[in-house]
Order: sequence, then C-alpha cells, then structure tokens
Amino acid sequence: MVTHGSTVEIKAPVEKVFAFITDFRRYHEWQDGIIESSQMPDGPTQLGTKFKNVRTFVGQRLDVTGEVTEFVPNKKFAVKSTSGPIKFNLSQTFEPVAAGTKTTIQVEMEAGGFFKLAEGALAGNLKKEFDAQAEKLKALLEA
Repeated sequence: MVTHGSTVEIKAPVEKVFAFITDFRRYHEWQDGIIESSQMPDGPTQLGTKFKNVRTFVGQRLDVTGEVTEFVPNKKFAVKSTSGPIKFNLSQTFEPVAAGTKTTIQVEMEAGGFFKLAEGALAGNLKKEFDAQAEKLKALLEA
C-alpha cells in the first residue's frame, strides 16, 4: 500500500477552492495526464456523485471510476475508486486561514496488475504528481 499526505495554502477563499477541486469536469485543468474526466449526474458534486477519469500514469493508460463518499461543503471531500488497476481512497480537508485556504490531502493506494510490480515507482511519482498539482492549483486559483 502507498500512502501520501500533503498540505498547501492557496490565496483564495475556501468556497472558491472547494468548488474548483470538487468539480471533476475541471480536473484536466490542474492534473497532468488527465485525458478525459466526467461526473454523473452532470450537476453540482455531492455525496454519491460518480466520476470517470481517463489518464496516463507511469506511461500507462488508466480508466478509473469512483464515487464521492463524503461531502461537507467547504470543509471536507472524500472519494474512493470503484474500478481500475489502482484502488484508492482520497480525503481532502479545507480550512480558512488568514492568507486564504489551507487544504490537506491524504491518499491511500493499492496497486494491482502491472502497477503492483511498479509500486516503488508509483510511490515516488505520487509525491511529484501531488506537488505539481498543488502548484497548478495555486497558479489557477490565485490569478
């Protein structure tokens, strides 16, 4: 199992940060490797919303589906995968701070198939990916 946690502060209000991060249709704007991302139903994200991501990761194409398992507006957002070669649970909290928003993410992943063989590389890439995503989020939301 691979775990990762990180915190980033974004100079934007909690409402803006939460709305942006919880909209699966916008994932391609801040997550490298996303080819396609959608959510069902097509309205606002809420508890039980389902999503599909098609991405490349470590040179492989990943089709992943999942669902929102916790949704407390402007406070907490959690998802789990329901299909795909990498099973994951991701939880993210949002907290107002003087500079804007502090968001903390925690993810647990368990690889299967090809990715089980590359679990060490997966762990190394995970930190790099999350750091890059945090920088993109900051740039987009602080503009």
